[in-house]
Amino acid sequence: MPWLPYTAGAHPSLSEVPSHMYIKKAFLLATTLVASLSAQGTNCVLLGTFNQHGPFNDIWGYTAPNGDEYALLCSTTGTTVIDVTNPATPIETGFFPFGSSTWRDCRTYGTYAYVVTEATSGFQIIDLSNPNSPSVVGTFGTSVTSNAHNVCIDEGTGTLYLVGTGVGTPAWDLNTNPANPTYIGIAATGGGGSNGYFHDLCVENGYGYGSAIYAGVLRILDMSTFPPAAVSNSPTPGSFTHNAWPNAAGTLCVTTDEVAGGVIKLFDISNKANPIPLGQFTPNTNSIPHNAFIIGDKVHCSWYTEGYRCIDISNPSNPVEVASYDTWPGASGGFNGCWGCYPFLPSGNILVSDRSTGLYIVRPSSASFTSYGQGCPGSATAPCPELNGAGGTLSNNTNQYEYTYEVPSTGSLQVNSFDIYTNSQSGSITRPAHIYAQSGNGPSSTPLATTTITVGTSPGFYTATFASPVTVNGTFYVGYENSPSGVISNLNSGASGVGHYRTAVTGNWSQSGLVDFPSWRVSCSGGTGNLTPVIGNVGLPIVNSSYDVTLSDAIPTTFAVMIVGLSDTVYNGGALPIPLLGAPGCSVYAAPTVLTTHITSATGTASETFNIPTSPANIGLSLYHQWAVLDAVNSVGIIVSNAGRATIDN
Repeated sequence: MPWLPYTAGAHPSLSEVPSHMYIKKAFLLATTLVASLSAQGTNCVLLGTFNQHGPFNDIWGYTAPNGDEYALLCSTTGTTVIDVTNPATPIETGFFPFGSSTWRDCRTYGTYAYVVTEATSGFQIIDLSNPNSPSVVGTFGTSVTSNAHNVCIDEGTGTLYLVGTGVGTPAWDLNTNPANPTYIGIAATGGGGSNGYFHDLCVENGYGYGSAIYAGVLRILDMSTFPPAAVSNSPTPGSFTHNAWPNAAGTLCVTTDEVAGGVIKLFDISNKANPIPLGQFTPNTNSIPHNAFIIGDKVHCSWYTEGYRCIDISNPSNPVEVASYDTWPGASGGFNGCWGCYPFLPSGNILVSDRSTGLYIVRPSSASFTSYGQGCPGSATAPCPELNGAGGTLSNNTNQYEYTYEVPSTGSLQVNSFDIYTNSQSGSITRPAHIYAQSGNGPSSTPLATTTITVGTSPGFYTATFASPVTVNGTFYVGYENSPSGVISNLNSGASGVGHYRTAVTGNWSQSGLVDFPSWRVSCSGGTGNLTPVIGNVGLPIVNSSYDVTLSDAIPTTFAVMIVGLSDTVYNGGALPIPLLGAPGCSVYAAPTVLTTHITSATGTASETFNIPTSPANIGLSLYHQWAVLDAVNSVGIIVSNAGRATIDN
């Protein structure tokens, strides 16, 4: 397909662009390089590796006063200090044996590292004041405890706690002399259950977050007294609480349960005495999470056979994975693979330890695609073509024949399809689906149109599509016939909607709390005058990969123009956005540097793929996208979508 040059004038009308003309991609889009990231990584790039002194366990990090970055890689026999300032060429600067154990952990305070194992008494101190020539200071606490599973340091008070010992949680003062700590006493007593055994502990801003693994709870402690006093106990989903970590503000805490099918669980800890469970996440039901940390709106977690996982918690009720790197090529399940991760380096690089293959240095991508602004409709006489309702739980789901859900609407719509969120209790089945007009306060007795809906075996939205658009006026109802074995509607919480049900197809409709706040989506069309084009994306703008910019809710089988620019603030000396003359309500957001034409599908969609070459110069670059669609509704014959900003990263 030819690419032809187009010389843009000052704010040209898009109607001036011939429909047959293709504009040459003038910047990074000129390349045809297409390559996928390694199957090991999703939105995550591998920067370097190190594999000596294995087998391995946990990982920590250290930043020198001059800004150089180091990994503290724990293994069965000792701790390796590794210069990772240049992640592509990690350099070992020291290796320090300390017993032999499957479990080894360390933390840093000032210019010292503190190492514990389950096989050796007390803790080892490593001097990192010259990290290119580190040295062992000595071993301390040997008379207090014979072993420790982990170590915690409260950097605010300079207090070190040994965690997972046979005597509880002994504590030392590091503040006076970090190279020669002073023993304080036992911060918690007991050896298991609810008596005080912590598998892990994090102390921040006067509170301790203890992983009472055998009790299966997150225990929050008031650290202002010694020994600390328990403030609350919150059960975790897997009843095997392995680790807990708060955010910097002390408003959220994440926990992991080290069991098959375990999850990361978020808690609102604004009130320490009454934590509130929020959302949770797991990549699959076979996997086992290990250690999780919160930084900003991200959780970074080591997940054994699933590798390193980065989860977005900007909505803590709905955590979403945004990046991953799998260090284990084998099947899910068990304790192979990724033991630990350290996400606190100033560079943003993530240190990851694999039990078999050692250190991985990775970096999640900050590539993004953000939609903004608004498109202009073909007409002001019809409502927007997509309606949504979400929420609630349907109970008593086995004895009703048919359910319908109220779709509040005004004006005239042409409905192509609707989705309903369901759970199937009987495997995949196909059932009749209907659309009803309103009669009184509920659906009419007979449907306007009938089709089918196939409900699968897993929760989700399932679609009922009509052979031709169904015209509705005002409020209407969508629904399906239940099966004797039970197809139910079920979702979380949310927006408006009223449910109706009847026990037989010829019966009268009833309304109650039986189906409160159902979940549905309605897609409408109908040609010119009813649609507002919508921009979207599939994938992200990642270097050495590709992403798609999509168009939906457009007129079927018409011309659509993909606008691409390097700015959304200025074009040809003028400010953006600019009104599209002759098209009231339509504005151009993206500088029209590159234009390509498409023909929309029979359902009013289109898509274009953008390939991002490997050049580091592209990292941080933003591309601006917008669709223009031919529509005879105005004098210029064009309407436009909202805009999209694509920001490139590794």
